[in-house]
Amino acid sequence: MKLSQLTLTACAAMLVSGAALAEPKAFDKVDANGDGMINTAEFANSGVEGQTLAKLDKDGNGSLNEDEYSVVLEEECE
Repeated sequence: MKLSQLTLTACAAMLVSGAALAEPKAFDKVDANGDGMINTAEFANSGVEGQTLAKLDKDGNGSLNEDEYSVVLEEECE
């Protein structure tokens, strides 16, 4: 019984750590509606951690174009 509890705990820890290490998705995968811009809802599903859309939105139009979003991908590669 204790071995199965330990196994379940270890599996849960691996799942959580894997989710925490998820990388941001490519622009075309995040741009769900295909309009060439990433809106707030799409950004929420992007996998980006530690950034906000408002911070990345350099032109202040409320969405991200591919250049603005690419900053996230470049930071993840460093």
